[in-house]
Amino acid sequence: MRRRVVAAVTLLIALAGSTFAPVAVAQSEPDQLLHFVTRPDLRTPRINVRTSADGIAPGYVFLGPKSDTFVLPPASVLGGPEIVDNTGQPVWFLPRGDGNLIRTAAFEAQRYRGRPVLTWWEGLPVPIHEIGAPVFGNWVVMDESYRLIDRIKPGNGMEFADMHDMRITPWGTALVLVYRMVPHKDGDTIRVVHDNVIQEVRIGTREVLFEWSALDHIGLDESNLPRPGNPLTPYGAVHLNSLSLDTDGNIITSGRHTGAVYKIDRSSGEIIWRLGGKRSDFTFGPGAAFAWQHDAARERDGTLSVFDNASTGNGPQISRGLVLNLDETRRTATLARSYPSPDALMSGTQGGVQELGNGNVFVGWGSHGTFTEFSRGGEVVFNASFAKPHLNSYRAFRLPWVGRPADLPIAAGRGGTAYASWNGATEVASWRVLAGGSEQSLSPVATAPRQGFETSVPLPEPAAYVAVQALDRNGSVLGTSRPAKVG
Repeated sequence: MRRRVVAAVTLLIALAGSTFAPVAVAQSEPDQLLHFVTRPDLRTPRINVRTSADGIAPGYVFLGPKSDTFVLPPASVLGGPEIVDNTGQPVWFLPRGDGNLIRTAAFEAQRYRGRPVLTWWEGLPVPIHEIGAPVFGNWVVMDESYRLIDRIKPGNGMEFADMHDMRITPWGTALVLVYRMVPHKDGDTIRVVHDNVIQEVRIGTREVLFEWSALDHIGLDESNLPRPGNPLTPYGAVHLNSLSLDTDGNIITSGRHTGAVYKIDRSSGEIIWRLGGKRSDFTFGPGAAFAWQHDAARERDGTLSVFDNASTGNGPQISRGLVLNLDETRRTATLARSYPSPDALMSGTQGGVQELGNGNVFVGWGSHGTFTEFSRGGEVVFNASFAKPHLNSYRAFRLPWVGRPADLPIAAGRGGTAYASWNGATEVASWRVLAGGSEQSLSPVATAPRQGFETSVPLPEPAAYVAVQALDRNGSVLGTSRPAKVG
């Protein structure tokens, strides 16, 4: 069975690389992409910031731009992990595929061995079936200088690293989600089912320290997803889509297709409780129920946050960030706070909610390519979206980050203007321009404040070569570019 599945997936990869038929066609519009003189290799999606008010939490916005429809021409936009500022300007972008067939997901900052790191999933979603498709890929861990630390993959011979979530634990291991297709008895029928596996692996060795199978603990009759008529069509009965650690070290995970959040004992593997779904251990107060949810996590104040997709077909069809009070003794769930989409969006897929250090709440609206920051009281202080149709980000985060690239700044000269950029550098306050008649005769001619990803500075007089120096807020030199011939 396993060999047949792998062979089928391999065939689909080959097809995807050659004769894959487009689902939709979208032409690249100039105002939907950003282009840079210093980095013509970067074509980042333009972001429209519609609201930017007082009270925004510190940090940058973390995105993984991609398209869920096949966009033509494929080279019209690059996919990859991207950090942007509050004006929508890129801070760092790493092209990783085309955002169609090769994509990234769940890009964020975590901590590993006491240091901040960047993590994301990258790979190829394989369209075996539109329900719960398995994926080829791995999780990337990168340091503050944007150097690779490791690629995290499943252990025990499993091959399908799930794109939905990966958590680095405080003790330096990684909790990962894994897809595997298995034959499973369903009454008198044997059908192919997507089993969701949780592994705790040792980073660097793939040694498995803990393994848990959804099919060992969650019955197919708990699913809200209709079974396919053909038993050979893979059935995504549970569809786990998030991982987090509770304050007691046990695991909290979300099952989209069962409509339930689960707390799992990290020692025994037993389910401690179910929140929602057909076998809920909790009763819900007014406004507390959710459906087809994502991104369940315990917050510092003891509440539980959930992204409520709300795509139930019943009631108001508006997705929301949801914060619940859980009484685990009386088994009640009551509404603490709710953050509905200010644009009345219903996210059919994806999404996430994040409580920030200042009490604000940041919500990514998944399939709609929009992301919003609310004050604790529900006021919208930041609201933005991709300008290019079809683009979205599986999740969106606001996180602190200090980037110190290992490479050098880049300079370019066009006519009477010098251009400067340094992909990923967060401490640049201004740029000093050096110019001259040769590479050996450069001297300072101008200084200008940093202006987004790329800063342009008029040259006071014609020059044959330019270089740039990145200066911090104290005027100290952070890095100097190589000389560039003025075009």
